[in-house]
Amino acid sequence: MSKTILVIGGSGCVGRNVIEVLMRDHPECRVILLSRGIASVEQRQGVTWVRGDILDKDSLLDVMRKFEVTHILHAAGMRTSDCKADPVHAMEVNVAGTVNVLDSARMHGAIERLVFLSTAAVYEVPDGEEFLDEGAKTSALNAYTASKLAAEAMVECYARSYGLKCTVLRPQIIYGPDREGEGSTAGVSVAIREAAAGRKYTIPFQGRTYFHYTKDVGIYVVRSLLESSDDYAVYNLPGESLEVAEIAETLNRWAGRELVDYMPVSYPFAQGLVDTKFREAYPSVANTPLDAVLENL
Repeated sequence: MSKTILVIGGSGCVGRNVIEVLMRDHPECRVILLSRGIASVEQRQGVTWVRGDILDKDSLLDVMRKFEVTHILHAAGMRTSDCKADPVHAMEVNVAGTVNVLDSARMHGAIERLVFLSTAAVYEVPDGEEFLDEGAKTSALNAYTASKLAAEAMVECYARSYGLKCTVLRPQIIYGPDREGEGSTAGVSVAIREAAAGRKYTIPFQGRTYFHYTKDVGIYVVRSLLESSDDYAVYNLPGESLEVAEIAETLNRWAGRELVDYMPVSYPFAQGLVDTKFREAYPSVANTPLDAVLENL
């Protein structure tokens, strides 16, 4: 049976990589890209671009019905700094917008799987070196994490109350040369591009945390969309625990000179995530280490 994938927020690095994986590995799928602005992939053969907004529920439902959507990736939302600057709008976009997606899916009545891209920033940061699994304590540390926790709660609600099959994914820091420079955690991605161009750059944070390569995340999301059998599940994504100082050293060695350093600013992240649950659900999944990422650039 043919599948039609609606990618909401496809102009971001996750959405772009999901589309790349779908077009490469699942050409039988039809891809509908919904975003407020023109995305770099909208002209690709097999991808239909639709201008839309998650705050407009009627238009969401119209798109689902018009294109007979069967699967949804919801990766749209406001970033941490924007949420802090305008917490009311953050709740409108990240929470009410998510409910619009969920309720449109419920009313459409033909969705086989909805994947919601959340964040591992929802976890309460431990004092020590503990890696966190999906059962770890969460904390509404700021407007961004509060909005993501509220959105997750609504995803679970629609799964349990309305039978909408849903998966929540919690990555920590997604990086890669194709990630845009916006957002407080984009520093490693920018550092890769700057080092490749022979320019100096300072990563705006320090410490050890968990990183996921953009192309790997695209694969993880697609597998969650097309292979999941859970009625409802929450997963940490596979990745690599790295010290920012170690990343800077690796980039400088790769570039052949001292170009990358970092600021002594710590972010409220755990040192790593336990990704056993995802690996057991999706056997043979692999993550690409930083050294391999750089070798392939």
